[in-house]
Amino acid sequence: MNRRYLLDSLDGLKALVFRLLPIEVTISIAYVPMTTDGPWTDTEKAVFETAIGIPGERAYWTPGNFVNVPPSRDPVARSKWVDAVAAINHRYLFLDPDTDFYTHHNGKSEKKVLITELAVMLVSREALVVYRHRYWPSIDEVPAHVYPYVWHGLGILRKAGFATFAYQSQAASFFFISKQESALAPFQNGLQGAFAGVSAAVVERRLVG
Repeated sequence: MNRRYLLDSLDGLKALVFRLLPIEVTISIAYVPMTTDGPWTDTEKAVFETAIGIPGERAYWTPGNFVNVPPSRDPVARSKWVDAVAAINHRYLFLDPDTDFYTHHNGKSEKKVLITELAVMLVSREALVVYRHRYWPSIDEVPAHVYPYVWHGLGILRKAGFATFAYQSQAASFFFISKQESALAPFQNGLQGAFAGVSAAVVERRLVG
């Protein structure tokens, strides 16, 4: 997360998704902003927490006392940060990297989280929710109703052995990730319920599994 984009339209997407989830799910989600330009002021933090609908008591701005996400060139600090995130004691955890998740670091490592790091963070909880920006992968056989970057992301996660589905939008999407399908049911059922009465075409365009 970078304050340069504080209160932009994509923060609105985050708020929308959390409002669509059942309240019993939302109140069980903790949040790691993954800042790359900290420290943020208390006012900036409060504004952002209000915008996305997660209160400060469930927001973890500095896991391991790291103001910003450590880059891969400092593996000791990076490992300590991952372990600190993994130790957060909440059923669900929302990660908000500047860009995405990926299989390896390929530049600007502090702006992304690795698949192997997601596995560590899942050991002590049921599911992760990860925000991811659009990018342009080169892949074939993408279903007509799915954005290529979303299909690519789902493929990466499934290849790593995760259960997953996505709430997709053109510019950015939410990926729901777990070790088992049953742990994702509260999210899937909740979002399906929020779309009750909406045409199947709209639901298919938003929920991809």
